[in-house]
Amino acid sequence: MIGSKTALAAWLALALIPGAKAQGDVAQGAFQFSNGVHPTYDAVFEDPGGRAVTRFWLEEVKGISMKVANRKEIIGMVARIPSASPDTMRIMVAIEKPRGNGLYTTAHIAFFTTNGYVGPDSPQREQDGCLEWVRQRALLLRRQLAQEAVATGERQLAALERQLDMLKREQQRTQNNIRRANQRMEEADRTKAEAEEQLQRLQAPADTLGADSADRAAMDRDRQRQERLWRDRSKRSTYTRQGLEKKLQDLQWELEKNGREQADKQAAIQRQQATVEGLREKLRAVQ
Repeated sequence: MIGSKTALAAWLALALIPGAKAQGDVAQGAFQFSNGVHPTYDAVFEDPGGRAVTRFWLEEVKGISMKVANRKEIIGMVARIPSASPDTMRIMVAIEKPRGNGLYTTAHIAFFTTNGYVGPDSPQREQDGCLEWVRQRALLLRRQLAQEAVATGERQLAALERQLDMLKREQQRTQNNIRRANQRMEEADRTKAEAEEQLQRLQAPADTLGADSADRAAMDRDRQRQERLWRDRSKRSTYTRQGLEKKLQDLQWELEKNGREQADKQAAIQRQQATVEGLREKLRAVQ
């Protein structure tokens, strides 16, 4: 009896040792279930919301149980783990989600056989079989979570790279618009220069030698028409240049803004690349 109490105390004490339940281990522990405190096998997973861990253990328990309840905790009734016991058993899984901004979710798993709850006094077959059952599934879940984290990180990296590519295309479009605006401004300057030249030419006295009054009147009307035409061209060229100057200022501002955004996006890509590499390293370390 004394040995039994000593073994149970040692088992329960493991739950209080800092680091005894570090992610990657399956540790012996104890947990307060709805029907009391029972010895458990505990596994820790990096799942802040705890939803993936809950779904996984629910499906695993369903796979070996005749009936499953999922209220305060997951309970698998008439469950079979042949490596642990030739008889059926009851499995209880309590999911302890992190508080606040915590990252880690703990699955507390208790097994009830014909000999009682599997603990330090249980037959070695029950202890080893239950431990191995938890260990195999914990490894599978950690690998799944690590793979999902890598996939999510890679999707985020790809999204950042697409955003950078869009910024580069926008930069190219802006540069093309700047080039076209400069070309139109040069064209407006040429048109204005031509208009001013024509207006000066029209100011010169017309050659009316040998022309009668009707001819001189027609020549004067034509000169006035051409003056209106060239003044209008000169005015429109001025307005066009003023509009293009404003547009060029806006395009230059957009180009500078795009450059800053590209630099920020490139820095974000580098950070995400480091994050993804860290996640891949975590995945490689799952074993």
